[in-house]
Amino acid sequence: MPDARPTDVGIEALFVDLPRQFLDLGTLARANGVDPEKYYFGLGGRRMAVPAPDEDPVVLASNAARGVLAAGGVAPTRVGLVVVGTESAVDGSKPIAAWVHRAADLPSDCRVFDVQHACYGGTAALGIALDWIASRARPGRKALVIATDVARYEIGSPGEPTQGGGAVALLVGDEPRVVRFEDHPEAVHAEEVADFWRPTYRSTAVVDGSYSLECYLRALDGCWGRFRRDTGRRFSEFEHLLFHAPFPKMAFKAHRRLFEAAARAGELPSGAEPGADFERRVLPTLWANAEVGNAYTASLYLSLAGLLENDAVDAAGARLGLFAYGSGSCAEFLAARVGDDAAAWRGRTGLRQALRERRELSHAEYLQFRAHGEELSRNGTLRVPTRSTGPAFCGTWEHRRVYRDEALAVPGSSSQPLGRDGRSAR
Repeated sequence: MPDARPTDVGIEALFVDLPRQFLDLGTLARANGVDPEKYYFGLGGRRMAVPAPDEDPVVLASNAARGVLAAGGVAPTRVGLVVVGTESAVDGSKPIAAWVHRAADLPSDCRVFDVQHACYGGTAALGIALDWIASRARPGRKALVIATDVARYEIGSPGEPTQGGGAVALLVGDEPRVVRFEDHPEAVHAEEVADFWRPTYRSTAVVDGSYSLECYLRALDGCWGRFRRDTGRRFSEFEHLLFHAPFPKMAFKAHRRLFEAAARAGELPSGAEPGADFERRVLPTLWANAEVGNAYTASLYLSLAGLLENDAVDAAGARLGLFAYGSGSCAEFLAARVGDDAAAWRGRTGLRQALRERRELSHAEYLQFRAHGEELSRNGTLRVPTRSTGPAFCGTWEHRRVYRDEALAVPGSSSQPLGRDGRSAR
């Protein structure tokens, strides 16, 4: 077997941050003249996160970064690498990682950069961090990986009910209390396809839905085929399977694909049913995705947080198979094992708190948020910030994005940061 990454590296802590608003998919369906069952059961979702104009991917990433350091009990000075996976960059040059570096009060001897490849970016960032830790380039230092995105499609388009957003921060190191990645050759698949894209002159994505589904499943076949060939591992060996889930029903389709391949290979016991197998191994990972919608790069790791926060499942020591897919395209299959203290992370990932703090929007409010977001993408104009905790985007000054933070705010005001010359940036 080819050399592979050492097994003593993985995820030490995990934290989720979400927009503080949501739209029920039934509300959206009725506004669009569609039977709600088409969204609820056709897509498998219930609600979709709706970012306020001041909840951009930088804000989500910054709050997740602060949260994971606190959850992991790690001082900022111990972080030596920050890699952000995103396809929702807010600047054509400056990486989100640079803003995260400041917001999390990280040291100056820290490498920071972003990775872009559609929804695969978060997994690509994780791979870089795992290899960096394994190399022991900076013994004793940790890596911070953040997947942060906002999924936005044209109003009234088929993609509209698959919107969402959020950030998941992963603290990566050589004490993998949450997830340890197993030693195996890379199982990747890449090909240039036009299944999903967002030109630089657009704020919303374009997707060829049926073709994207085909590309996703073809990439899954490629990754699983390589993993199965090079490791000899079987489908039935994994207690849980996590799939990139632009909508939860996609994970159902992906599971069925692998189940049928395993059945043809004679790997499953007589009488095994795909529906029961899905409910046991995949469904426990999807409840958070059904509440949040598509979070692009963060989608797969939102499923991981959902598994850890699932009260009905004891995931301690469970063997995981993780499939990441990014349109365009690149995909990867990873094998991992959950740490022994998995139950200790219930209530500590930030997921349930973020869901509790949300408020439901009417369809009219949702459209207003969208209108403000479109205005922001055109000229940098931002309405009054609505986020009340952590850093928030306050607007632009000299075409620079300005973020509110208690440490940088004007005395007596939490929403008017100072500009470079001491004048209010608002």
